[in-house]
Amino acid sequence: MIPRLVRYAALTILSCSLAPVLAYANPDANWPLLRKTLFGNRTVNPDAGKVIELMAPQRAENAAVVPITFRSRMEQTPERFIRHLWLVIDQNPSPFGVKFTLTPESGRADIETRVRLESDSPVRVVAELNDGTLWMDRKLVFGAGGCSAPTAGSDTALRNLGRVRLSVETPFVKGEPRLAHLRVIHPQSTGMGAGNTETPRFIRQVSVHYAGRPVMTADLDFTISENPSFRFYFRDDEKGELRAEVIDSEDLRVSQSVVVDPDRLGQKEP
Repeated sequence: MIPRLVRYAALTILSCSLAPVLAYANPDANWPLLRKTLFGNRTVNPDAGKVIELMAPQRAENAAVVPITFRSRMEQTPERFIRHLWLVIDQNPSPFGVKFTLTPESGRADIETRVRLESDSPVRVVAELNDGTLWMDRKLVFGAGGCSAPTAGSDTALRNLGRVRLSVETPFVKGEPRLAHLRVIHPQSTGMGAGNTETPRFIRQVSVHYAGRPVMTADLDFTISENPSFRFYFRDDEKGELRAEVIDSEDLRVSQSVVVDPDRLGQKEP
């Protein structure tokens, strides 16, 4: 992970130097610099068909809440698994929106979330396998204004800041990973928009463990939409606790646990 202060300095430089008008002339004009910033001189294979697929709408109905899905084409096994997934939105003020770290305990490297889109842009997923190879899928998505759109600022929203809900959504099937859903009440403030002087405040890390073993970690910023939502998979071949911990940019820390029995859906802690 790029150190936080260095990372955001780099994002500021990139957002000022990469002109959005290029998206219309050549949608991929910014990608060479973004790729070099993230991966240096490493090869990024554009033919990710056997590794990962990015699913996104061609046109966003609401640029502040754009559904994004990663569908993996391989099982997560100790011998071969997707170790990292990067979400890159070329034309966003913060192009490097989120980095997921996965393990064989994920079972499946499928993730669903929602993002902001500030202008028409290529949206990319880059997968790194445990052998170090990089694979990319890309979609061009049309939408505007998602990063500068106002967020909820009501007293109710502030009272509920950081409230977490974690649930298991599929029944136990022996040998198959189970789907879980994590939702967090958080404005994901960008500090953007006309007359907006607030300091950006957003969730910066999510970590999920099952039975004490790491399943998924996400390092993120305000690219993820208000009230973040993540669907992901985990293996539960034995009874255990699924635990999610969330940290925001002002070091608010919250967590939620679910006791999972292989024969039942997960139940919330009392």
